[in-house]
Amino acid sequence: MNFSKNTEDIIADFRGLPRTTTASSKRPPMLLDNLLVLLTERYKLEEPSAERTLVEHWGEIFGSIAGRCNPVRIKDDHTLVVSVTNQTLRSELQFRKRSIIKKIQSLPNCKTVRELVIRG
Repeated sequence: MNFSKNTEDIIADFRGLPRTTTASSKRPPMLLDNLLVLLTERYKLEEPSAERTLVEHWGEIFGSIAGRCNPVRIKDDHTLVVSVTNQTLRSELQFRKRSIIKKIQSLPNCKTVRELVIRG
């Protein structure tokens, strides 16, 4: 049976055995400032993105039903997945799909979004 490192260390302490050591446990901790800079660069958090633009303009795109539907993710750089719990709203969004995609494509950084998937 596989246990997490913390669980294995607790069992080792209980049984009087030495704790397990891994490469990550030997490495000195990284300063939080350095980690934040690294993550910002790696995931391009400062650059404009389609996700950020969609969240900022969600109310403009979906109008009065914006509060009852949520973006899930952008799949394969061209498919926006939206979660809607109400079946009636899902049907309405299916009818308005083309106009919604046109609104999305008119936004900056969202030209690549070509499809809209509506999930419950």
